[in-house]
Amino acid sequence: MKYSNKLLKGYEDMRLIGYEDAALPNTVSYDELPDTYLDGVLKMNRHKDGKLIQTYSAGESHVGVIAATRLGKTTSYVIPTILSFARQKVKRSMIISDPKGELYKSTAETLRKQGYDVKLLNFRDYKHSECWNMLTPIFRKYQKALKIAEEPEVVIDGDELKHKFNGKLYDDFDELQKQVEYHTEMMLDEVGNDIDMLCSMFITTEKLQDPYWEDSARELLKAFLWAMLEDSGKEAATPTRITEETFSFSTILTILAHFKDDNGTQYNDSGYFSVRKPTSRALQLAKNNLLENASNTRKCIVATFNTKMAVFRECAMRLITRCNSFDVETICDRPTAVFIDYRDEVKVHYQVISLFVQNAYRFLIDKANASGKGRLDVPFYFILDEFGNFPAMRDFETTISACAGRNIFFILIFQSYAQLNKVYGADVAEIIRDNLNMHVFFGSNNPATLRAFSEECGEYARISPLSALNGKGDDMEMYSIETIPLVTKSRLSHFAPGECIITEANSGYVMFSKLERYYQCPEFMGLPTAAETDYVCDVDPFDKKYVYEVKFKRKSMYDF
Repeated sequence: MKYSNKLLKGYEDMRLIGYEDAALPNTVSYDELPDTYLDGVLKMNRHKDGKLIQTYSAGESHVGVIAATRLGKTTSYVIPTILSFARQKVKRSMIISDPKGELYKSTAETLRKQGYDVKLLNFRDYKHSECWNMLTPIFRKYQKALKIAEEPEVVIDGDELKHKFNGKLYDDFDELQKQVEYHTEMMLDEVGNDIDMLCSMFITTEKLQDPYWEDSARELLKAFLWAMLEDSGKEAATPTRITEETFSFSTILTILAHFKDDNGTQYNDSGYFSVRKPTSRALQLAKNNLLENASNTRKCIVATFNTKMAVFRECAMRLITRCNSFDVETICDRPTAVFIDYRDEVKVHYQVISLFVQNAYRFLIDKANASGKGRLDVPFYFILDEFGNFPAMRDFETTISACAGRNIFFILIFQSYAQLNKVYGADVAEIIRDNLNMHVFFGSNNPATLRAFSEECGEYARISPLSALNGKGDDMEMYSIETIPLVTKSRLSHFAPGECIITEANSGYVMFSKLERYYQCPEFMGLPTAAETDYVCDVDPFDKKYVYEVKFKRKSMYDF
């Protein structure tokens, strides 16, 4: 009809572009990847005229992949993304959660051939896994705090001797001491924050109507960690010094096994906490939750603690978290891919993975800040399958925003927005979603997610079909304009395998895309596979240096 474009000017006009559109930017053939640097993430992967053609986003992005179970998110998006990253000229390092071991099997050998250092954390089978002790960063930070007092040095300034500390000269020794004590306390506060975060993740308060026992068990875990840190210093309260090798959950369980349980009626610490100095953080925590409580209360607290720590009695978890076979600080030295295989039905596995991820991105942020440029030279990606089952990461809504500017990115895979809302709360979950500049939607069974994603796709305006009743041909005396969803909820529920809708911030359009499943692509099917049972670790977690020998100095006034 005449003048329709003019009539619609100023109304909603979001466009839907199909994957067959020849004008799609950042489109290359798979064969061209080794000679191409693409600053973006995968948006389309399909065959055309016998060639595998791929389209990438306009830049590196945080990505949200929304797909209900069995819709092919792993085979259509995750595996092709990893294989395509590996083939490109600039190699992005990755940390990949792998709940079924499928990602390692399909991509690890290709990554190795492309020059990657491939690591496997395998919580299914400790015999074929690297080891990672989540407590080591806390131990190292505590040791760093102890050594702050050794940092001041005497220097000559003109004709005078002065003290230099933290880049500043001091004439007054008392002022120097104040600064040393201040920086030491600041570092110890950081240690305390790390301990609080770790304990809150492993001992959650689930019985909200009666939180005392779980809250007390969490405080007891804090007491153990502080006691072990104190026993790593010069004034240890126990004859056996704690080292980096013995600072582990395995040691906590070993110490606890030597507490006394007299005929099932009382529980005391055999002098482990009670011999410490009054200023001991460990003593203060233990007094409130163990030493000065009635015998039955002590017994119940320890029973709750044992229940929460039960997973670390399992052979695989205890051995894998007992020591370190690789250092997170090396993951940027060369292209690296760390696969984390786990049992997706075990809640604590998600907790351990979450801690590993937090430890890694904190290190990467520090490395980016120290680089002088404020960002990593090469993009680093966290590809986190089943992210909706991960426990809430502290301040993740601000972390994900800060990471983007430092060349650190997340590909988060979840089943629905409801999953994020349950873990983070609706407000924080919305902030996390807002930071995902690209959304890949394969489908969802959640009506609220379908409605929300349809709204995210935007709307377009048209002249109402009813207007044709008001005139003939191109000339209408009367007309009405209506605004309708670009992609309806019903359309989002009916995709063929591999089809999806992709939204990208500031792109000006919504893309109806196709991501062929990797096993339908000859380019991927011919690649070698890897077996987890062939994986070998260089460190023996059974080595005696990782085993703590329990010796308590004496009994105390708290022993009954």
